[in-house]
Amino acid sequence: MDTPTQNPGPFAATTRTTQPHEARAPRRRGTRLPPQWRKALRAAHVTVSVGLLGSDAAVLALASAGRLGSDPVTVYPAAHLIGELLLLPLAVLALVTGVAVGLLTPWGLLRHWWVVISLAVTAGGTVLATFVLVPGLGTAASAALAGHPVADATGLVRDSGAACFVLIATVVLSYIKPFGTVRRRPRTGKGGRSAS
Repeated sequence: MDTPTQNPGPFAATTRTTQPHEARAPRRRGTRLPPQWRKALRAAHVTVSVGLLGSDAAVLALASAGRLGSDPVTVYPAAHLIGELLLLPLAVLALVTGVAVGLLTPWGLLRHWWVVISLAVTAGGTVLATFVLVPGLGTAASAALAGHPVADATGLVRDSGAACFVLIATVVLSYIKPFGTVRRRPRTGKGGRSAS
């Protein structure tokens, strides 16, 4: 004799069997690269960023030596050469690889405050290096080679020191990952109701 099936209530425990194709975890947004490529991209970003910090520290050391009285003909052309051939390309590469890491890994580009702040600081540092620091080093190198006094030796120390400080701050941000996630407002559909 068949027994009638009972309709379980809305809170009754149910069992469900999964098929092999359903057992896979859903793919998270932003994980567009296989793990080995994500690791390679992160390694490239860290390598470029460390190189940028090193070249900026070298410029700071040379600018400080020039400010403290070392031979300007030796110091400022070398600082300009490092700035032009190392600092600028590494700054652009750090920005590009940082954006790629944000877009192609689960961290996202605008999902976490520490990523947003690092992106803004790196972009600002790249702009300042391009339009302030390296042209200032070029002006100082030209003046030194022409036998004229360097106009703003203190400013060069200040600018390269600030760039080093900012780079160290981005390293600290990426290590401690503070401030949590960026909260977004829910999208509103027609009639002002939030879309679900």
